[in-house]
Amino acid sequence: MEKLLLITFSVAILVLTGCSSIDARSGGTQSGLYPGVKQSKENYDTRGSTGVAGILALPYAILDLPSSFALDTVLLPLDLLKGLDFLKGKDAKPAPQP
Repeated sequence: MEKLLLITFSVAILVLTGCSSIDARSGGTQSGLYPGVKQSKENYDTRGSTGVAGILALPYAILDLPSSFALDTVLLPLDLLKGLDFLKGKDAKPAPQP
């Protein structure tokens, strides 16, 4: 029974962490280098001040930070390429016409 509980808890941690990196890249508010870490820090800052639900979600935010850092480090070359494309003007949106 204890082994099953340990396996379930470990799988839950692996599945639920790193979500800030995925969220930041799929329409989140952060951009640039290490957007998942920025998003996780923002979640950590806001969850501590929202009462009982924020206090209960605080351990998730703490667990998410290292995994977001690891995933952002793996995806760092893609973020650098995306930044270079933006500087070259490939993703630049045209200015609105008055």
